[in-house]
Amino acid sequence: MNGHQLLAHTLKSLGVTHVFSLSGSPIKETLPACSQLGIRVIGVRHQQAAVSMALAHNFVSGRLTAAVILSAGPAVTNAATGILVAKDNCWPLLVLGGKTSSTNPARPGTFQMLDGATLFHPLTKWAAEVNSTDKLVEYVTRGYHLAMTGQPGPVYLDVPARVLNDSPTVIEISDPEPFFIPKPDCTTLEKIAEILIQAQRPAIILGKGIRWSEPYKELRTLIETYRIPFITSPMGRGLLPDDHPLCSNAARDFLQQQADTILVLGARLNWTFRFATQFAHDVNLIHVDIAKEELSRHRPNSILIQGEIRQVLQELLPVLRQHGTMSGCLREREEWHARLQEMGAKYLQHREDLANCSGSPMSPYRLMKEIREFLPRDSICIFDGRNTMAAAQEVLPSYEPVSRFTAGSNGCMGVGIPFGIGAKVSAPHRMVMVICGDMAFGVCAMEMETAVRHNIPIIVVVANNDGPCAGQDFRTCYSPGHESATKYLARIPYEKIMEAFGGHAESADRPEHVQPALKRAAESGKPACLNVYVDPQTPFHNYLG
Repeated sequence: MNGHQLLAHTLKSLGVTHVFSLSGSPIKETLPACSQLGIRVIGVRHQQAAVSMALAHNFVSGRLTAAVILSAGPAVTNAATGILVAKDNCWPLLVLGGKTSSTNPARPGTFQMLDGATLFHPLTKWAAEVNSTDKLVEYVTRGYHLAMTGQPGPVYLDVPARVLNDSPTVIEISDPEPFFIPKPDCTTLEKIAEILIQAQRPAIILGKGIRWSEPYKELRTLIETYRIPFITSPMGRGLLPDDHPLCSNAARDFLQQQADTILVLGARLNWTFRFATQFAHDVNLIHVDIAKEELSRHRPNSILIQGEIRQVLQELLPVLRQHGTMSGCLREREEWHARLQEMGAKYLQHREDLANCSGSPMSPYRLMKEIREFLPRDSICIFDGRNTMAAAQEVLPSYEPVSRFTAGSNGCMGVGIPFGIGAKVSAPHRMVMVICGDMAFGVCAMEMETAVRHNIPIIVVVANNDGPCAGQDFRTCYSPGHESATKYLARIPYEKIMEAFGGHAESADRPEHVQPALKRAAESGKPACLNVYVDPQTPFHNYLG
């Protein structure tokens, strides 16, 4: 067994079911070795897309089931943006980068020579070079476990050609380093229970970090038993359904400003929540997260619990039951619910006014309304872009866990189609729809060929508004008399790209054409692209973040 085969066997034994890659030296023998073991190899058009596909696959599956294997040199640097997305979103990722072997590594000018481990050290939980075939199993196993341990994140390994081509003498294996998760002490749990029971205006914030703990039963029990309203991060939508009677996303700003107690679960108080600056100055803040460094850096007097969220809730709920009912503040809590519903109703009315606009060309909000009336309840939606993503965030609901992707914590545009492919491969039974602006679409449009070639039937909807300047005064984007750097050619027929690949392709420019076109796309059983012409002058709104 050589290093190619050994690497494939190691990935298989760790539970990796998919590899995303673009073949080249020195990995061109590694990919068939994976395929021979039943690992599905998806060949992409760009390495950045390969990483995005693996990220979405792992997020949907709830564990590290997809890895990335890269050829050497520029193929490795092409993956840098995807690795940054993994880091900033705290998603598990294992990237194996091929490396040119040289008899004299110090000699400059060796073809495609790159020290990827040093390059990715600041962007990963661990970056290293596998220095011998004997250590290949140990390094890959350690990297796999480290990517999922504690706060998930990316791991990068340089794998030189000589390591892949050689055979091991003695396979070195060591147990993964244990990760200690502290348990909350009884005194802290008692204090939290007392605060939650006595709170008159309590609230919970749910973040996408909950995905890795999956405490859905415990969350429902806590929220419904103690009548605590909740809001979510953008990708936390659907952890509990948007139509849950205690979901207050429509009044998220008001809730953050007025709550007297906030329990934060799996959410980072970063720019998404304005670094907690909207919270009342005297709020009782309880923050639970697996990563100590994420715990309320902006609120030094908070109750901070480093722990696995499901375990913390399982220990907290019995303590809450021992404290009895919340009868002493029941009236105040019902008034709090009524006020949130009132504020939310105002926003929802405004949203529906936008979505029902009958102007021509249609607004992005009207497009989202047509999509909303078509989508199954368990669909997975990926939003990519600026105006388009903002409109989709406001109008389209999420009802199931792991049903919403956005451009993520660092707003990386162009991830939509790769996210869609990765999500669909991980959950083939669910409809996956990618809704992207024309700028974001262009970044990875060629990956539609990947979808056709591998028979991955995603639906791509392009909100065609003639470029990234949509919704702005064009004079702020470029001056009259200068070349158009930010406004594209008008009415580009993007669906023709999918048509050239052999997928299902249509365009639409009227609201009543959208749902029939989506129905035909779904019934085709093929990857599909619907190019929808929308009003480039629609003002930019972003209420839900």
